[in-house]
Amino acid sequence: MSEQISVHNAYPELPEIEYKRTAIDMPSVINYLNGLNFVAEIKRAVYVIFRNESGNGKSGVNNNYIGLQADGARLGSQYDSMIAGTCVKNENMTGKARRFVCLKEWQNSLDILIPKITGRGLYVGGLAHPYANLKVTDPTTFARAYWKEWVTGNGKSEPDKEFMDDIESMYNQAMNFFK
Repeated sequence: MSEQISVHNAYPELPEIEYKRTAIDMPSVINYLNGLNFVAEIKRAVYVIFRNESGNGKSGVNNNYIGLQADGARLGSQYDSMIAGTCVKNENMTGKARRFVCLKEWQNSLDILIPKITGRGLYVGGLAHPYANLKVTDPTTFARAYWKEWVTGNGKSEPDKEFMDDIESMYNQAMNFFK
């Protein structure tokens, strides 16, 4: 049995696509976000998460720059038109084979990320939940909330100093792009 068949697929009706590493430059991401009608705090959070999850736009999985996986539950029917198929790739953090959502365009990553971040309160001024249950007041609490909500899904987990420094630095840079 092949590895691809053994990894659950939440989208069995869509084609299985060969993994392809995709890239997008960060100025294009900034321009796209600046063209959207959201408050600066949400754009900053989306920018930082996109940048961190994608290695500064250099490590997309078939236009998926935010680590969306297809071996669990479906994303929701509002996103179906953005999904080209799925692919199997080893996850960076664990090395375990995972099935990823393949998106039609790089912008789809941002279009999916914005409501997810907004819905979880994962931006300065929000209440990060359901894991962190943390009022996000500044880049430091944003970094902690991001770790708990997005990276680990564990409200008791705490990020290390390197992670905190990296996220805070990216957030401070984002303040120059989104005002």
